[in-house]
Amino acid sequence: MYNIMQRQLNLRLLNAYTGKIDGIEGSGTKRGYRIVQQRYGIKVDGIYGKDTERVCLDAIKKIQSRLNELGYNLVADGLAGTNTDNAVKDFQRKNNLTVDGIVGPNTEAKLFSNNLSWDNIKHFKKSEFNCKCGCNLNNMHLEVVKIADDIREHFGKPCIVTSGSRCAKHNKEVGGVANSRHLGGKAIDLYVQGVDGGTLVNYTKQLVNQGKLRYTYRITSNGNAVHIDIK
Repeated sequence: MYNIMQRQLNLRLLNAYTGKIDGIEGSGTKRGYRIVQQRYGIKVDGIYGKDTERVCLDAIKKIQSRLNELGYNLVADGLAGTNTDNAVKDFQRKNNLTVDGIVGPNTEAKLFSNNLSWDNIKHFKKSEFNCKCGCNLNNMHLEVVKIADDIREHFGKPCIVTSGSRCAKHNKEVGGVANSRHLGGKAIDLYVQGVDGGTLVNYTKQLVNQGKLRYTYRITSNGNAVHIDIK
């Protein structure tokens, strides 16, 4: 496994560590481990093991590969370093984002938006994905919203969003798991009027197989709503 300084560089790029790159595995570094463990749905224990290394490398490879699609020339090796840092900062500068070399929520949303905007969404209003507690949080990734839009288009019937963005308080109130993808705006619960839940989940499973979705399931065994989420 990689040394602690490299781990810290990786965590910083992934917006999970704000401390010094000093090679010391202190409380801040361990907190960073827990952040990525929670974010990517693996055991949260603050220990850097094989699964933690894997999710960090995979996440950074995805960032590097996306930057390469946009014209940068990086080795997609999953390791944060000078070239990746410079590419992220250049991307941020060109897109009027805070230039810090960290792929936080705003940079991630812009990087993976594929130039999508809410103007590209045919069947939904942005407010339909607000947190249902009334706080109006809306941190939705347009990639998953576009998939919901495509589902609506496929069935040709109204599609109702039962859960989009969630603040931490609301997620706890509704019994969401601690690492729910709703917290990061990467998940939607929905149903299509007049469409059986079994039919709907069979279709969303096809989207998983096509690599468009990370995961999907029928929320209750005899209900019509399904959960969809992206990586």
